[in-house]
Order: sequence, then structure tokens, then C-alpha cells
Amino acid sequence: MTKTDEETEASEAQIAVHWQEEQYFKPPTSFIAQANMTDSDIRERFSLDNYPECFKEYADLLDWYEYWDTTLDTSDAPCWKWFVGGKINVCYNCVDRHLDKHKNKTAIHFVSENEEERIEHITFQELYVRVNEFAALLKDMGLKKGDRVTVHLPMVPELPITMLACARLGIIHSVVFGGFSGKAAGERIEDSKSDILITMDFRL
Repeated sequence: MTKTDEETEASEAQIAVHWQEEQYFKPPTSFIAQANMTDSDIRERFSLDNYPECFKEYADLLDWYEYWDTTLDTSDAPCWKWFVGGKINVCYNCVDRHLDKHKNKTAIHFVSENEEERIEHITFQELYVRVNEFAALLKDMGLKKGDRVTVHLPMVPELPITMLACARLGIIHSVVFGGFSGKAAGERIEDSKSDILITMDFRL
């Protein structure tokens, strides 16, 4: 004998008992102390009187290949341009610059929604190797700066690795969540005019 749909469906109240979204966890003092906004003068430094030059403070936390000429260009509003003339690489800032001091530190801690899958700890050194391997593969395919690709992947480590590899080469990438349909991916491929689709059907 099988249960009816009514017998197997859980009510909102039953679900709420197990959905502990109302809980609050105070961060440890050591974590709070190292935050960027502990400085009591930050409101003054980032006041309207100091806008937009105040954001140079945070831009200087990144590594730039070339410094910018203009902090904010509003001449083509609402298409505002920040740090005009500057050159930067997202992949370098996310991966490469951490290798000297933190190459053995975990860069990606991946826990799958499927509890049977292994938990992965990818260090900055491992991430550097995997990103470069994939970037080399993209180059071998003839892809270069300014080319467009569509990424249709689930929430797996290969997703940020692919994005970082594209960023390293200056490849424009449109990311479509793997849970979306093929039709949804196709529409985004058409919109972005990309010739390459990066996807997967299983993980080893």
C-alpha cells in the first residue's frame, strides 16, 4: 500500500520546525578585530565631501598593472566608469598574489549538496595550477582576449576555476546556472553571441 500525496506532503509549519534561519551566531572577537571597517573615522573618510576619491583606499588594496587616470567618469551617465585608464586582472588578484605567503592555505572549501560526495580543500597553489591548466586549454582552442564563452555549470569547484581561467585570458564569460534548462542556456548564448559552451555531464 502506498501513501497518498496528502499524507507525504509536509506542511509549512512542519518545515519551519527544521528551518533554523532565525538563529544568530556572533563572530569571535578576533574575527571582528581584523575587519576593514573597525576604524571609527571611516564614516568621515567616506563622506559625500570625499566622494569619489575616498574609494581609492579600497582600490589600493588590489594589485594594478597600470594605475588609473580618473577615479569616476560620469560623462556618459548612467553608464558610469570607475578607475578609468587602470589595468587589472581579477584572476591575478584572486590567486597569484596570494602564492608567496599563502600557497598552502585553503582557497576553496567545497562542500557538495550531495552528502555522499567528498569535501574538497583546494589550496591557492592547487587552484593556481588548475586555473592555468584550463586557461591553457582555452588558448589551445584559439580563444583570446575579447572572445565570448557561455558557462553552463552546477555549483562545483570547476565553476570558479573556469571563471578565473577566462578572467586570466580576458575572455568575456556569461555564467548560466546548471539548474537552468537548455533553452535558457541557448537564449543566453544568443544574447552574448558566444561560440563556445563550457558544460559538464558528471564529475569524477
